[in-house]
Amino acid sequence: MFRHPSQVCMTYCQHFLFALEMSYHLGMGAVKSLVHAFLPDYYISSTTDTLSHVRLRLSQSGCKRSHDHTT
Repeated sequence: MFRHPSQVCMTYCQHFLFALEMSYHLGMGAVKSLVHAFLPDYYISSTTDTLSHVRLRLSQSGCKRSHDHTT
């Protein structure tokens, strides 16, 4: 039914949970970045921390087979 999860060596459920995890971290990162825009002494490293965490989790997930991310 859905091709993308198998293209990244995940089941539908694994992909679903991973996508929810990424959504949570990116959403929290966006909120912290917004707070930081108005209050620069808060969440000083939150954007860098969020990007580092997301990059790490992406490198640990699925397979590293080449595939087209646009489909």
